[in-house]
Amino acid sequence: MSRTVCGRHPRDLLEDPVPVCPGCGLDVSTGPYCVRCGTRLEGEHPVDLAHHPSGRRGFLAAPHEHLFEPRIVSTIFPHLPRSGMATFRLALALGAALIASLALAGLFPVALIACGIVVPLLTLFYFREVDLYEDEPFRVLALTIVWGAGSGVGVGLLADAVRSADAALVSQTTGHAVLWRGVLIPLIGFALALAGPLVLLPYRKFDDVLDGVTFGGASAVAFAGAELLTHSSTFLSSGLEPPGLVTPWVLRLLTLGILVPVLAAASVGSAAGALWLRFRAPARDRGRLGLLGHPAVAVPLATALLLGGALLQLYLGRWAALAALLALDGVALVWLRGLIHLGLMEEAIARKVAPELACPNCGRQTPGHAFCAHCGVALGALPKALRPHLPRARMRLLVGFSVALAALVGLAAGVMAAVEPGSAGSPCPGSGACASPPSSTAGGGPGAQSSPELRTWASSLGTRLSYDARRWHLDATTGRRLQLTYGNQLTLLVEAVPAGGTTPEQLLGGQLDFLRGRYPDLEQDPDPAHQPASAQIGSVPGTAAAFAGHDVDGNPVEAVVEIASAGNVAVVVTVWTSQQAHTSSTGLASPFDVLANADAVLESFRWPFDRSSTAVRHRP
Repeated sequence: MSRTVCGRHPRDLLEDPVPVCPGCGLDVSTGPYCVRCGTRLEGEHPVDLAHHPSGRRGFLAAPHEHLFEPRIVSTIFPHLPRSGMATFRLALALGAALIASLALAGLFPVALIACGIVVPLLTLFYFREVDLYEDEPFRVLALTIVWGAGSGVGVGLLADAVRSADAALVSQTTGHAVLWRGVLIPLIGFALALAGPLVLLPYRKFDDVLDGVTFGGASAVAFAGAELLTHSSTFLSSGLEPPGLVTPWVLRLLTLGILVPVLAAASVGSAAGALWLRFRAPARDRGRLGLLGHPAVAVPLATALLLGGALLQLYLGRWAALAALLALDGVALVWLRGLIHLGLMEEAIARKVAPELACPNCGRQTPGHAFCAHCGVALGALPKALRPHLPRARMRLLVGFSVALAALVGLAAGVMAAVEPGSAGSPCPGSGACASPPSSTAGGGPGAQSSPELRTWASSLGTRLSYDARRWHLDATTGRRLQLTYGNQLTLLVEAVPAGGTTPEQLLGGQLDFLRGRYPDLEQDPDPAHQPASAQIGSVPGTAAAFAGHDVDGNPVEAVVEIASAGNVAVVVTVWTSQQAHTSSTGLASPFDVLANADAVLESFRWPFDRSSTAVRHRP
């Protein structure tokens, strides 16, 4: 059985002293890979890298990796040799370890600063190491890193401006939160992150897909970091070691510091690469990725990935959100790798023949064509300088990145320590409990109006209380449950349940689980001054505990849970506030003097056995 190779019979090849590539049909030098098209020439099943766009093959920027393998460093930073990728992979791991270590130490605000710095700083080092645009450094940096950071600051300020005043008190899946944080803010961010790189699209010197991918990714990571730090400014002013459980914070910070910027870089980079493919690539290549390479599909798909990431963080718990974002990152990275692969094919076709050189990827001598004859890497994917390949240069890069990261985080921590608010103190001498706290009119709290609009809630178990409808907003009510909101700082939840078979500790644990559904890092407040000295609901003494944590944006939340039981009825009172601790000017011992408004309502609380209408309760 006879066959031909590129129109030539095998016996003709036997007489030909120069090997012919079965992929491109051109004469090639001896080696495992074709230097012209990247086809693997050795092995039982040679693979034509350039002419099988959907086949199983190595990634042209890293032939040792599969094209559909979602690797972060080789995808986000493709212009690196293999040793350089290992260096950047280690630097990224060091950044993640720093974030986790700071979180484990309870330095959540400092860890958040590291989240906003790690990936953008690594991107700056990448631009410096590969030196791709040495003739246009200012223009490229201004329209990618600087533009992205400036846009991120603007969107962060916008997010703070549109966030409702009671955002820390309500569920993060309310209509307002979903509309702005889940849809509009990501949409605006995507448009702005893409707008800067698009200014470079008409320039002829930036004429291949890899340029679009690089510009879009750099702008996106700078945007993500700046937006995070700006939007978290309230949390950053809460001190170096705010209370909160460690595990939820570690998961949240790793999500914000690694997964979110990677998703942004891959999504925006893919959208930008598709635009470059459509308007700058040769006509023969524009359809090689099918619909994924067409802007009409690529831009909406990138938007959907970013919206999906934002919505999943609103609706899912920490572990589930982490897993979901990992999956989205994998999808976006594989898509981006396809665009990079195609861009490197374009560069290979346009690359001029050059003298023999030492491949920065494997270090062996190879003809200066499009691909290394020994490792198969696309030479167009490698930096102009060979520094990442040299051990000394690798160490210099790691040290430089580590020093820069430590300096930036340390500087930020120093500024935070200098402006850290002092510990909230009690205006009362001695132990901190006022001997005679000011009383309040029922339902009104301090400074209540002279003519309150009183409404009474009676539970199906016989308990009842009154509140001023002019000062309190009714959120929800049932036969056993009442939830009220005071202004934009305080929520009061009163629940009556059968007492049989349920201990106060079980009721407290159940209520803490409910609160942690909204504030995952909630823990018992370590400050003794914040703990209630005693607890009493109506005429019945009980138990109480104060807890501290943060909402999803890092805004501080303080919660108090009180439990009392009498006869066959148990009552659970839960109060949580977004007020920040301060030295009260009203004479109250609590640094959260807005809690006095909840006391005022609970002064009217009556048990089923109460006959008197004058029972009064005060919070010490």
